[in-house]
Amino acid sequence: MTSTDIDESWPSGRQLRTLTRAATEAHTGGHMGELVSEVYSVLFSGTIAVVMVLGAVQGLNASIHPGPEQATVDPSWLALVVALVVAGAVLGVAGRLGPVGMGGAHALWWLTTPADRRTLLRPRLVLLPVLGALAGLVGGLLVGFLAFGSLGPDLLWLTVDFVVAGAAMILAVAAGQVRAGAGSTKGMRPAVLVGDLLTAAGPVAAVALVLIRPEPVDVDWAHLGPVVAGVVAVLLLGALWWLDHSLELISGRELRARGSVASYASGAVTSMDTRELGRALNVNTTRDSRRRSAAMRGARGPVTAILVGDATVLARTPRHLIQIAVGFCVALLGVAAGWSVVMNVILLLAGGILTAMATGEGARRAEMAPVLDRHFPIAGADVRRARVLLPLLVMVPWTVLVLGLWGWAHQALLGYVLLGLVTGPVFAAGVLRAAYRKPPDWSKPLVPGPFGPMAPGVIAAFARGPDIVVLCAVPMIVGVVALGVSPILLAVQLGTSLIALAVATRAPKGGGKGWMQRMSEQAEAQREEMQRQRGGRR
Repeated sequence: MTSTDIDESWPSGRQLRTLTRAATEAHTGGHMGELVSEVYSVLFSGTIAVVMVLGAVQGLNASIHPGPEQATVDPSWLALVVALVVAGAVLGVAGRLGPVGMGGAHALWWLTTPADRRTLLRPRLVLLPVLGALAGLVGGLLVGFLAFGSLGPDLLWLTVDFVVAGAAMILAVAAGQVRAGAGSTKGMRPAVLVGDLLTAAGPVAAVALVLIRPEPVDVDWAHLGPVVAGVVAVLLLGALWWLDHSLELISGRELRARGSVASYASGAVTSMDTRELGRALNVNTTRDSRRRSAAMRGARGPVTAILVGDATVLARTPRHLIQIAVGFCVALLGVAAGWSVVMNVILLLAGGILTAMATGEGARRAEMAPVLDRHFPIAGADVRRARVLLPLLVMVPWTVLVLGLWGWAHQALLGYVLLGLVTGPVFAAGVLRAAYRKPPDWSKPLVPGPFGPMAPGVIAAFARGPDIVVLCAVPMIVGVVALGVSPILLAVQLGTSLIALAVATRAPKGGGKGWMQRMSEQAEAQREEMQRQRGGRR
């Protein structure tokens, strides 16, 4: 439907939005003081978080200046790496979420009216560059403090360039959505692909830079920044004008799909559920056509069938394969750059958790659909032991290789290789524990949280998985930081790894029921209660 087909007796999109806003304000019963209080709380919390991050970045900048070490990286090059990661994150998230969408009641009521879609969607279009500019502001401050270390004209103009570039990237993704037109996910895949490649290129480029050791970057950003900002601003205004005149091309199906994904992701962020957030961000990246079926020739029983199935899922997800390589580069970055031992341990844990998360997709799907586990004629604990096999096969060689390179750098190759051999199971246990963690119970009274009211136990569910990695890797951390590798340390680390595996593979008394099965059982119990009540009345 175009603007020429609309009956003039119907309200325009702007009038429809005004009527909806007036009705919403009349039914909510809120007042301006509550709005000001909410905005103040969000801005205050965000400012404190940004200041803390900038302080940590400034301290990192002061600790990694070039020195006489054999391998180091200049902060200016590290700033370039962070810029790649920030740009990739903005493009990837925007490509997965839409960015133009309409969810909930808006899609139900607005899209069925003959109002012109241009004025109906214009506020959402105006919001896009604002969100991109906010992301660019945070990224620009991080990159600027890493590159320059203090406030000044260079940092100011670099931040301005990031603000304008962030808004332009969001509008570029929206332009791809408009060109798709028919509502398929193909129009958004280029943005997702480019975003993932830029994000993955950051850690890989960091390792390459510390090995190549290029000269520090010397750019007069105080003079170059205004030119870049002016050029990008012109492109930004042109893209905004073109998108405003092309909003009619977005189909209602596309608007509903993008709006539902955005609502799904916002709910996951509010509840601090990273597992659901990952599922929300992966909805639009699945292929429309079905892949060719695998032969599954290696399956000879329930255990091997689970292992082959999980390996097939990993092999058919290129993003997870890239994630394994990125985690490897993150773990080796500190050693290659000559940073402190504490920084190396932090990067090792972060890289290990990132890599292990890529191997747990099969377990996460089994938690969402418990029929995948109950299909096999073995006990629930045995199913979980089978689910941990693929993470073990990936993480044990991964930790052996990473810690082996650490040992080669410290002339203690054999001890570090053995330490990696007994530490790898900790990461495998962590990803399995995180995949099968119990979701928060939203039926209980809510408690205050950083994003508003939340269910009790959300923080515990958020930390479930990484907690066992940090606790059971304490012997490895103590050995690397202070004591060195010894037979007693290896024995203690082996014991904590076995404890981690035992905790992660333990099936709950309820049989590991997922949320779908719990909802079905609750509905069945309510149905039986209603039948008993009807029988008593008779």
